[in-house]
Amino acid sequence: MLVVLTGVLACAAVPALYLRSEVIDTDHYVATVAPLASDPAIQAEITDKVTQQITEAVDFQTITKDALNELSKTAPRVAAVITGLAPMIAEQTRSLIHSTVAKFVATPQFQGLWVQVNRVAHQGLVNLATGNAAGGTVNIDQSGTVTISTKEIVARVKTLLVEQGVGLAARIPDIDAQITLFQSPELVRATSAIRTLDQLAPVLGWLTAISAVGAIAVAPGGRKRSTISGVGLAVAVAMALLALALVIGRSILLNSIPPDAVSPAAAESLVETLLVPLRTSVRLVFVVGLLIAVAAFLSGHSRPAEYVRHALASAGDYITGKVGAGQARPWQRWLARYRRILEAVIVGIAALVLILWQYPTAAVAIWTAVLAVLAILLVELLCRPALAPGPGGEPGSGPGAEPVTPVNPAMSGSGAVPRTAGGPAAEPNPTAPLPGNLPGDTKPL
Repeated sequence: MLVVLTGVLACAAVPALYLRSEVIDTDHYVATVAPLASDPAIQAEITDKVTQQITEAVDFQTITKDALNELSKTAPRVAAVITGLAPMIAEQTRSLIHSTVAKFVATPQFQGLWVQVNRVAHQGLVNLATGNAAGGTVNIDQSGTVTISTKEIVARVKTLLVEQGVGLAARIPDIDAQITLFQSPELVRATSAIRTLDQLAPVLGWLTAISAVGAIAVAPGGRKRSTISGVGLAVAVAMALLALALVIGRSILLNSIPPDAVSPAAAESLVETLLVPLRTSVRLVFVVGLLIAVAAFLSGHSRPAEYVRHALASAGDYITGKVGAGQARPWQRWLARYRRILEAVIVGIAALVLILWQYPTAAVAIWTAVLAVLAILLVELLCRPALAPGPGGEPGSGPGAEPVTPVNPAMSGSGAVPRTAGGPAAEPNPTAPLPGNLPGDTKPL
């Protein structure tokens, strides 16, 4: 039950800790969304929405028409020529604004502005997690619409248009409009669950660790290793199920976003970017759980584990026989004596790397495990000459090993028997009669 509970708690703890880290750590959040500034789908979405906001705030067609009417009054001869040019000029102005916005969102200045806006807007995600869906530069209303202010972007575009000689741009008012980045009713329905996970994140992490340790502690003496393997496997299975749930949930979420509110490409880019840290955490915990399960399994007494260990030992004997044959050196004997302590230190260092690494990825976990395994194999190979049995069948009796000193019966205890060189042990005076028998007697007393 504790093993299963560990998997269930891990399945809840990972997304809870992800949510908490994204909400609390502003620098991490900004680093997550910063690449969106150069995403073509996001750039196209912002370009279209800012252009629409400017053209709706300023009626360029009416302004152009009035200007042409005044011109026709002062120059009657051109009235017939300029008739009907107002819509065309307004469209050209709109195209100029659109291209100017597109050029601006592709500049490093926009990327810096994007980071600045998202850093200030981080309070919006805090509002989401705490259930306060109001306030902040990023707002989340009751329909699940996430919007971001475009005031600074419009001001920058207005300045660029005026610098290009577009006099009409001076009539663009200070627009404090919003761009819809995301809209889904599922976001509102999940608010209570998000708030609960945010509050329980530290507790869930500790409960997962306590449940795992408790499962190992209450396991019978002969089943400690199998329980450790079961805990690792339960965590790995939980992460696999969580990854599957993310795939299904992502599909449901994207399908619930109205295409007229946010373009599907922009919505997909935003969701994918925000899910990157969670997917990384899921993969990391999956790798760690799987490594624990495999390590505990291979150290057990089952036939497959013994077969694998025997194969590794045979490979080590073959390698040491090829590159390190001969008498075991003193440092190899020392290494063989303390190899378990050294291997435990290697495992401890690998665990500390994963614990102390601020935001470890699945690649970090995999490479840490690979390097730890290679270090352990190196220790085993280096001390193998001091462990591998030689021709005499005992460790250290290989080529060049120290010869066995014959035992002196006079210096040994009772029952010591001298050995003949290369032959069996000599029998103690086999022809002498046993004490208590007379010559010629055939029966013992």
